[in-house]
Amino acid sequence: MSDVLNVKGLNVEFKINGNFFKAVKDVSFSIKAGETLGLVGESGCGKSVTSLSLIRLLTKSAKTSGEVLYQGKNLLPLSTSEMQAIRGKEISMIFQEPMTSLNPVYKIGAQIAEMLRIHEHLSVTKARERSLEMLKKVGISRPEQILDGYPHQLSGGMRQRVMIAIAMICNPKLLIADEPTTALDVTIQAQILDLMRKLSTDFGTSVLLITHDLGVVAEMCDRVAVMYAGQIVEQGTTKEVFAKPTHPYTRGLLNAIPKIDNRVKERLQPIDGNVPSLTRMPQGCRFAARCPMVMERCKTEAPDLYDFEQGHLSRCFLNETKAV
Repeated sequence: MSDVLNVKGLNVEFKINGNFFKAVKDVSFSIKAGETLGLVGESGCGKSVTSLSLIRLLTKSAKTSGEVLYQGKNLLPLSTSEMQAIRGKEISMIFQEPMTSLNPVYKIGAQIAEMLRIHEHLSVTKARERSLEMLKKVGISRPEQILDGYPHQLSGGMRQRVMIAIAMICNPKLLIADEPTTALDVTIQAQILDLMRKLSTDFGTSVLLITHDLGVVAEMCDRVAVMYAGQIVEQGTTKEVFAKPTHPYTRGLLNAIPKIDNRVKERLQPIDGNVPSLTRMPQGCRFAARCPMVMERCKTEAPDLYDFEQGHLSRCFLNETKAV
């Protein structure tokens, strides 16, 4: 199965007070056709910056290097017009908060139809027909009324369904979903995730799902990449990573999840400390200050990403001797 997306050595730097600081460092991963990859980590770990860099939506103060290969073509050196032809048509994105992503002064119908008129050059009538059809596919009743309404007239769940409709209207090969259920209640979250899973299957779309919720990853993703302080610290199939987590940070995230079937009332085990500041990254392992298994070398040496079990990667000296 071929790769739809192959990211190699991605670095993203931001200029702060005249100096550049790396928010994303040497990030590599791939997504195959029809596959869902989860990118998981705490807030401030660089997940959203990574996703925005893939489709070139970062601010001008950002400096990006490496390769972002979409079907073999590197997106980073493309011109603005070349990137606009891909963005929305070949690669779409769903953002965290639909209320800030949808234009409040334009009707829903106009915002969906804009994608079809830009990328497929459809007439107003044909674009409306396709928009109605797409709203039905995302489970919206009264689609005619919704098309003629405004974003503020919809609930959070309905707005997110509209965002999914906009993202999928041109049948993209890759969908980037950045925390698509964060602002929704649990019931609506489940509905949105079920909808995304169904649409990705129906359309054959690959998905990069960005989240801090490991429960969502377990339910939705074929593979998972765990990110900490701008680096991927563990990567593998979801089943392997959840069954045999090898990095102390991954173990910490899993230990912090409440367990419903736990008969003994145990306290949750939080990860002490905070993600390091972009301007004050540690010299060695970026997780060293919070790691319960830290060694002296961790404070001065940066570990590589070791492959010790057929694609199960871990950025930790504890796994150095197991590397293949």
